[in-house]
Amino acid sequence: SNGDLKYATCSSGCTTASNWDIVSVDTTGVVGAYASIAIDSNDALHISYYDDTNDDLKYATCSSGCTTASNWDKVSVDTTGYVGRFTSIAIDSNDAVHISYMDVTNYDLKYATCSSGCTTASNWDKVSIDTTGIVGYHTSIAIDSNDALHISYYESTNDDLKYATCSSGCTTASNWDKVSVDTTGNVGYYTSIAIDSNDAVHISYLDFTNIDLKYATCSSGCTTASNWDIVSVDTTGNVGYYTSIAIDSNDAVHIS
Repeated sequence: SNGDLKYATCSSGCTTASNWDIVSVDTTGVVGAYASIAIDSNDALHISYYDDTNDDLKYATCSSGCTTASNWDKVSVDTTGYVGRFTSIAIDSNDAVHISYMDVTNYDLKYATCSSGCTTASNWDKVSIDTTGIVGYHTSIAIDSNDALHISYYESTNDDLKYATCSSGCTTASNWDKVSVDTTGNVGYYTSIAIDSNDAVHISYLDFTNIDLKYATCSSGCTTASNWDIVSVDTTGNVGYYTSIAIDSNDAVHIS
């Protein structure tokens, strides 16, 4: 209605609407699309999102009193061209921030990271990690126990699900390895990625050809396509849009 980024929180009785506190975090211009949230080891909040007014990637953070708008700090992370759609954010074991997103100007997959002072734009490092064809839609980022990075995304050129990973020096594009995970039909929309306790990779996504929910997993050698196992999870009716995946403490997989 207002083109704002909003935040909602609840500590108990969360099936009662009145127990939720809601605040407009960013009200400058038309902002808040493609929002993604993560929480660090100190319970500080971190949100990546798209500024539609300026076509920028934005970031907001708050460490306390987060239902008060003035306690949020915001910054435009990437202002180079038409960037910031399909954002996904994750925090590593050192509380460094990592964001995957799309550069629509060049149809590239981009990655931004910051280890400290992240409300200052110059403290962010950014790199285009996949520039082959039309890529970067529906990104999702996750971090494993060794702080290696994993990104799932959609390649529009060949209508494939793709995966990229990097273990060190990740602000250098050549340190990223990429693979097409699923190439059967038009697949890879609305990806969501998660890592289990053994650092196996799990991805949920939409098979647009059949309008099915699909799932792919790999336990090792994941930059080789044949090491991925793929299954259509739900094929009843038109299903699989806007997927989200999570792994519990027993490594059971859950997808909405």
